[in-house]
Amino acid sequence: MAISQPTVQFKMMFNNQTFHKDSSYSNSAGEMVQIHRFMFYTTKWKLITASNDTINLSNEHFLINIEKELSMVLPFPKLANATKLIFDIGVDSILNTTGIQTGILDPALGMFWTWRTGYIMAKLHGVSPQAKTAGNRFSYEVGGFQSPFNSVRTIELELPTQHQKSKPLIIKTDLAKWFSGKHIIQIGTTPNCHNAGKLAMQLADNYSSMFSMAINN
Repeated sequence: MAISQPTVQFKMMFNNQTFHKDSSYSNSAGEMVQIHRFMFYTTKWKLITASNDTINLSNEHFLINIEKELSMVLPFPKLANATKLIFDIGVDSILNTTGIQTGILDPALGMFWTWRTGYIMAKLHGVSPQAKTAGNRFSYEVGGFQSPFNSVRTIELELPTQHQKSKPLIIKTDLAKWFSGKHIIQIGTTPNCHNAGKLAMQLADNYSSMFSMAINN
């Protein structure tokens, strides 16, 4: 897919710093972290206009991957006269139970558990001296699509009034929120999450707060 005039672009951050893969950062608990892998699915993109109309942009699934720069740019139509941007983090529940998917939802991409537990909605892998694991690795893989452990989260962002319509919308994505968005997650205590449950829900709550709009003049 050719991307000549992108309208939405994710900018990876860690707190107030531009994120660089494998650089060291300190989380809210003072633990040093290096992040090697960060991926998440997103879908159900829509706009809300000033007159409260809803404009659907796409129901396609996109896989955002810090190792693939082009994946962080979404080529939507021109975003005009909109006040809010809404999207989901995760995979639509129906697609978790309707057999083998292809393309961006191909299980071979490493974002799938089993046919019973479904897709990994988001993952964060890295190393930390505080991780009491082999190689000091931490691995957070968040999934679950059935109540009470449905990890899909809907994001709603107010669009900046100063934004120039001819430039892409920049969504700042703060990876530090994985550890402190709504719940304090300490690597030294819980270095791994590989199944649906309470910890996955806490992580999903956390990373649902990592998005904010940047003013792009």
